[in-house]
Amino acid sequence: MFGLYFGHYLVDKNKISQSQFNNLMQQHHKTRAKLGLIAVAEKLLTTKQADEINEIQKRMDHRFGDIAIEKGYLLQEEVTYLLNLQGNSYLRFVQLFTEQKILSINEIEVYLDEYKKENHFTDMEIEALKSGDIDRIIPVFVDVDAPYSGECVSLAIRNVIRFINNEAILKKAYKVKHYSFVGLASQQMIGDHNIFVGFAGTEKALLEIACPFAKEQFATLDEDAYDSICEFINCTNGLFASKLSYEDIYIDMTPPQYYTNRMLTTEGDIYIVPIIINGEQADIVVVVNDEVGIN
Repeated sequence: MFGLYFGHYLVDKNKISQSQFNNLMQQHHKTRAKLGLIAVAEKLLTTKQADEINEIQKRMDHRFGDIAIEKGYLLQEEVTYLLNLQGNSYLRFVQLFTEQKILSINEIEVYLDEYKKENHFTDMEIEALKSGDIDRIIPVFVDVDAPYSGECVSLAIRNVIRFINNEAILKKAYKVKHYSFVGLASQQMIGDHNIFVGFAGTEKALLEIACPFAKEQFATLDEDAYDSICEFINCTNGLFASKLSYEDIYIDMTPPQYYTNRMLTTEGDIYIVPIIINGEQADIVVVVNDEVGIN
């Protein structure tokens, strides 16, 4: 998953072309990172040492790790650590870049440092992105500790990954008082807490949610397409309501509704989480315990 985030950054910065990125992503899922590349990326070996071991492997039918231990370059514990990283999404991504001579490891490290600085990511957040674990990635972009909104948004994101598109990309969440939209499918939850949840975006963006969930190709964002998004929201909110009930917090879900070309307002905060699906940005919209106006 990190390849998606970092790859889009490289395309935006004209470090690689869109066609190169598309080709890399097609191959990404089929690739298993080589132990030597991982060792260099983890700074346990130099490039020269890894190349030396690769040359020895051309003459001897020995595993990379065994040769590295025999040469005194790695300890057994380090080889075990590297073997556990072989399925790592980021390292597979790096391997494709280097094998196809698009970027060197040194260039990748320079651009990664720029990416980190421009987005104000910490080392821990970069490691979370590299992990490919959505539960570690969500807190990089969302305040998961925000009462109710954090938990609600996290569940919505996980369901987008599960049911809509497992290559969706998050952007940093933010808060506003007024929010204009082209299209919005939403649902109000009422009870011990009042929680408004919606998905907003252009027609193309919302179709990227409607079509996969309905398993049907809608030509336009018509009533049936909106119904599909509303059903997705209803399913997600149903899971959220069930979870709250175990904490003795009870809410009911009102029927989902959809709107076009309007503005959402509240005296409190409207929590917005942008999510990119197939290049189109939709926004998860959440308001907690504040009255919502749609004008």
